[in-house]
Amino acid sequence: MSFKNKNVVLIEPSTGEKAITSFKYPPMGLLALGTYLSKQGYNINLIDASIDNLSTSEIVKKVIENKSQIVGISSMSVSISQAFKIAEGLKKNNPNITIIIGGIHPTVATEHALSCKAIDIAVIGEGEITATMLLEALDKGQDINKIDGLAFRQGEKIVINKRRGLIKDLDSLPMPMYSLLQIDKYKSPYAKRTPFISMVRSRGCPFRCIFCANPIMFGANFRCQSAERTIQEIEQLIKDYDVKEISFKDTELTLDKNLERFCDIMIEKKYDLIWTCNSRANNVSETLYKKMKKAGCCAVTFGVESGNDEILKKLKKNLTLAQIRTAVSTAKKAGLQVVTNFMIGNPHDTKETIEQTINFAIELDTDYAYFGFTTPFPGTELRMEAELNNWILNNSMDAIRYDDCMMNATSIPTDELKTYLDKAYRRFYFRPKYILRRLRKLNKGELKNSIDGAKSILKNTWKQKFSTKTHSKV
Repeated sequence: MSFKNKNVVLIEPSTGEKAITSFKYPPMGLLALGTYLSKQGYNINLIDASIDNLSTSEIVKKVIENKSQIVGISSMSVSISQAFKIAEGLKKNNPNITIIIGGIHPTVATEHALSCKAIDIAVIGEGEITATMLLEALDKGQDINKIDGLAFRQGEKIVINKRRGLIKDLDSLPMPMYSLLQIDKYKSPYAKRTPFISMVRSRGCPFRCIFCANPIMFGANFRCQSAERTIQEIEQLIKDYDVKEISFKDTELTLDKNLERFCDIMIEKKYDLIWTCNSRANNVSETLYKKMKKAGCCAVTFGVESGNDEILKKLKKNLTLAQIRTAVSTAKKAGLQVVTNFMIGNPHDTKETIEQTINFAIELDTDYAYFGFTTPFPGTELRMEAELNNWILNNSMDAIRYDDCMMNATSIPTDELKTYLDKAYRRFYFRPKYILRRLRKLNKGELKNSIDGAKSILKNTWKQKFSTKTHSKV
């Protein structure tokens, strides 16, 4: 095929109502891809369906208005059903349109992604170079069989080409075109200031947690932008959008060996800006945290997952409760707010270990705690273990949620297991000590977030109390 125009529409599907707390982070992977393609001469229109709550018909209408022959859809496993609906709606309207899917789900579950006949091609792994080569081949009518990082159907057969090598120098990627996004519509329940935006400085993770597919998508080698490259991006965001808060969504920002250099520049520049990041409990330095605080960092998030050392070993977290206690204490001493993430329903969890997890969250007494059911995402070691042991309650991708369990790897009846998420939130957030402390610290933005969070917890309590669903595991 030869393009009549160089219009390309990139779509981030909505995940629907699949979280207790409302997170609206920008699709940074799709933004990076859109920026890269734009530099190759393509006219990019990025549609983030979750921001405007767009229906499939509304998305189709936008694509028609754009007169694009090429549509790229990014999908996580949690949004793959929505991606399928969008692809089918587009194909029904225009059978000649070429639909490409990319993201983590097509990477870890390629054949499932191509089981939707409306999808023509899948991009596996990092997409910038692969997508560019694919579009060039399609425009010139060339064979795509030898393009690394692609999968597609030939008749009823699915062909999967070899993986493309990872991009080694992230500084070589162009500065993100934030103009493709509606920046004013993104938010975080932890954000203190607006305009708020998220950034990603790195790719890859050397750790092997059994529930995470990040290394499959981005590799086990940690790659990071230079401090100078990140500063350029921050200055662009301040100049063009007057951004006041940035959330670095890197898996583990403090793995960057040049993070102190980044902090030194931030201190020197004296931006009117605060930022947050993820950290890891066995990668802690009081000196670094104090410098991060001075450089504008206001909060760090730790993935704790469980309050039991044996469960942590089974999850291959390579962490101990003692290390987590030290990390949280160190961050607090540096003046940073702390957010902790926990999972309920881990393999071999018992009533006692779940209670230990809730008690550990209360003991740590952080500013925020997030609880979710352990989910066996496709491509992970946990998924393979869950399938082998028949732990999965519902194999449908629609069952992948954050506020309901699709797996029971415990000896606890499923209906009883489901009650622990609500118990965790109520016991952590409805403590008088916590409420009084939060009220003393709240600014206007945090007050709204806290009210919204309380409403969500109470709504979830009501829903669980009167739920008629019966999926008990006996």
